[in-house]
Amino acid sequence: MDTKKLLCSIGPGITSALEAVDPKEIEDAVEAIYQADRVFTAGWGRAGNVVRILGMDLSQLGKVVYCVGDNSTPSIQKDDILIVNSGSGNTGTIEVIARKAKKYGAKVILITGSTDPENSLIGKYTDLFIRIPLRKDLPEGYEKLVNMLFGSPSTDRGFGSKPDFGFSEEVREQITMDKYFQLYEIGFILNEVIMQKYMERAGRSFEDISYYHNNLEWSTTHPLK
Repeated sequence: MDTKKLLCSIGPGITSALEAVDPKEIEDAVEAIYQADRVFTAGWGRAGNVVRILGMDLSQLGKVVYCVGDNSTPSIQKDDILIVNSGSGNTGTIEVIARKAKKYGAKVILITGSTDPENSLIGKYTDLFIRIPLRKDLPEGYEKLVNMLFGSPSTDRGFGSKPDFGFSEEVREQITMDKYFQLYEIGFILNEVIMQKYMERAGRSFEDISYYHNNLEWSTTHPLK
């Protein structure tokens, strides 16, 4: 696969997916984050890494943010909000966390690529969704992979095994070049959109980011001096 061609293919695929995201879902989520006393983030794997970055972004705008699972994370309360990133919406361990957040009266935001987010395991405890829609022009046979990754909770994921999806080499290259599986790249860019909208809503600025940016790691002198 040509590296230059691969580099140039990523942008258009992500752009088309971002254009399909509902702006109102982002705006409603930002308002809920603004109104919340504190933000908690939760996710597993790649999705967890993406939502951690969103938490860091919000903390650098002065929001009090905790990552679920860290030793310093306190109890969640009714005026807090939990932001979850889960590609399928069916991550079992995160379902438990979302359910407990609702039990204690907190709101839940789910960022997901689920094809049926309201009926996903986490979706049942979710107040606000940010949906990342799947592209419609899927290559032949790709539906099997999509269903395994983003389908209903009853779907047999097949993880831990090595299923044969029957893709030809041409289809495999098309999937890679057209970035059909782009949920986490889009989620990362959505972080920037959410951060910008929150900055506007909270009356924050780039100077605030500079003020709240971590400074223990930085030095104005050579680190070896």
